[in-house]
Amino acid sequence: MTDQELRLERLEADRQRFSGQVAIVTGSTAEPSIGRSCALRLGREGASVVINGRNEDRVASAEAALRAEGLDVIGVVGSMDTEPAVAMLTDRAIDAFGRIDLIVSTLGGAPYPLSFDTISEAQLLETIRLNTWPAIALIRAAIARGLGDNAGSVVTISSGSPHKTTSAMVAYASAKAALNAMTRTIAADLAGRRVRVNAVSPGLVRTTATRSIWESDAGAAAGSALPLGRLTEAEDIAAAVCFLLSDDARQITGITLDVDGGNHLGRGWTPIK
Repeated sequence: MTDQELRLERLEADRQRFSGQVAIVTGSTAEPSIGRSCALRLGREGASVVINGRNEDRVASAEAALRAEGLDVIGVVGSMDTEPAVAMLTDRAIDAFGRIDLIVSTLGGAPYPLSFDTISEAQLLETIRLNTWPAIALIRAAIARGLGDNAGSVVTISSGSPHKTTSAMVAYASAKAALNAMTRTIAADLAGRRVRVNAVSPGLVRTTATRSIWESDAGAAAGSALPLGRLTEAEDIAAAVCFLLSDDARQITGITLDVDGGNHLGRGWTPIK
C-alpha cells in the first residue's frame, strides 16, 4: 500500500471526527496551500466548512472543487485583515450552518523582508499587525457568535522563524513570536469557556507561495536539507491542525506544535569536543 493510500485509509477511518461541527478556515483557496488542505481534511472528516480568500474567482473555484467531493462548504470573499470582513465571515457561518465550532486562522506573511537596520518602524509594526490582529479579530468575532457554547477549538498558523536568526526575517520572526505568545494567552483566557487555542508552526512547506523553491525538482533538494529528509506537505500541516482541533487533543491547549521535518533541531555551538 502506498503512502497516499495509507493516508486516505486513515482519513476514511476518521471521517466522522468532526461530524455536526462547523469550521471556518481563512486563506483556504490557493492550491496547494495549508488553508486549502485544512478545509479539505475537515470536510472529509465530517465538518461543514466556511472557506475564505481575497479573490472571487479563486473562492468560487475552491468552493466548487470541495463540493464536487460531496463536502458541505460555502465560500466567502474578503481580506481577513479588516474587521468588517471578519464579521461577514462569521455571520455567513451562522447564517449557513447555525453555529461555529472550529477556527483555523492562516493569515500572515512577511511583506518586508528587511534587516533591522533598514526596516522602518511602520514596516515592523505592519508585519506584527498582519500576523497577529486578524487571528484576534476572528477569535473575538467567533466568540461573540457562539464559539464556546458547545466548547470549541482554535488553531493559528505560526512559523519556525522564531527558532532562526535570519537577518531579513527580523520583522516576521518577531511577529510570529508575538503570535505564539498571543496564542498561549488567549488559551488561558478562554479555558474557562471550554475553548482550546493552539498553534502549529510549519517550516518550509510545499505551497503556492513557495513554488519557486520546490518546483524544479519536486522539493528534493529542500527536503534533503531537513533531518527527516522530506519536504513538508500542506497535508502534513493539515493533519496536525485537525489533531489539535479534534477531541483527540481535548487536554491540549496553549501549545505551539512544530511540524517541520525536524528543522527546529538545528545544531547550536558547543565548546565540548
